[in-house]
Amino acid sequence: MAILFHSPWDNADQWLAALRMALPDDEIRVWPAVGAPEEIDFAMVWQIPHGVLAGFPNLLAIASLGAGVDALVADPDLPRHVPITRLLDPLMADRMAEYVCAAVLHHHLGLDVYAEQQGREQWRRQPARDARDRSVALLGLGQMGQRCAHRLGGLGFNLLGWSRRARKIDGVRCSHGPDRLHRLLAMADIAVVLLPLTAQTTNLMDQAAFDLMRRGSYLINCSRGEIVVEDELIAALDDGRLAGATLDAFRVEPLAAGHPLWRHARVRVTPHIASLSAPATAALILADQVRRARTGQPQQDLVDVRHGY
Repeated sequence: MAILFHSPWDNADQWLAALRMALPDDEIRVWPAVGAPEEIDFAMVWQIPHGVLAGFPNLLAIASLGAGVDALVADPDLPRHVPITRLLDPLMADRMAEYVCAAVLHHHLGLDVYAEQQGREQWRRQPARDARDRSVALLGLGQMGQRCAHRLGGLGFNLLGWSRRARKIDGVRCSHGPDRLHRLLAMADIAVVLLPLTAQTTNLMDQAAFDLMRRGSYLINCSRGEIVVEDELIAALDDGRLAGATLDAFRVEPLAAGHPLWRHARVRVTPHIASLSAPATAALILADQVRRARTGQPQQDLVDVRHGY
C-alpha cells in the first residue's frame, strides 16, 4: 500500500523528507502522480482539490497537514465514512501562544503609539496600565486557546474565555454558547479569535460584535479570515470604536495588492504565520496515525465532520 501526499506550501520538500524519514518503508506518492488509486490507503493533505479523495477506494484515514480542516469538510464528495484527523502538534500550540502573547503585549504596552511618535520624533510617555487590569477574551478554548491562556495568565492578564461547549480552565473565566458571547465581548479590552471556521463562526465578528466591544478595544485574528467581516472591521477602526487589530488570516490569501488592510494605520498584517506546522515533529505524529490505521487502532484527534472540526 502507499500514502497520498498533497501540499501547496513552499516547504513541501521539507515535509516529504521528514515523512520519508519517519516512514522509511512506505511509498509516498505526491498528487497528481498517484499511480493506481486502489493502492493508496492513507492520505496526508492540505487544500487538495475537491473530489480527489473520493477516487481512492481503500482509504483507511485522511490526515490534515494543519490544525484547520474547513477546506476538507467543505468538499461535497469527501468520503465521510473514512476517519479524518487534524494535526495537533504541541509545537504548533507553542508557536500560536508566542504569537498571541506578542500581539497582546504590543497593544497592551502601546507600542503602536510609540512607533507613531518615533516617526514624528516625539518624546511623550503614555499612561501605563497593569496587565491585571486588562481583560483578554480568548474566543476558542481548544488546544491553541488553552496554551494561550496558560502563557497570558503567566503574564498576569485577566482572562475570559468562550467556546461552543462548557470548559473549565484554571485562571480563565469561561463561558459558552451563542447567548454568552455578547456579554463576553462587552467585557473585553482585547479579543483573540482562535475559533475553527464553521457555519456558526463565519462572519461572527461583524458590526454587531464590534459595537458590543469597549471603545478603544483591540482585535487579534489568528484563525480564519472568514470569521471577520473585513469591511465592517475597517469601519469600526475608522470611527475609533476599535483602537486597532492584528490580523494573521484573511478571506482571500495572499492578501491582494492594494487591499485597504495593507496600509491601514491601525492594522498590523502578518501572512498567516501564527501557528506554522513543523515538518520534523508533525511527521512523527502522522507516522503514528499511519500505524494506527493499519493496525486497526483508533485515530487520534478525530474530526467531527458534523461540527466542522
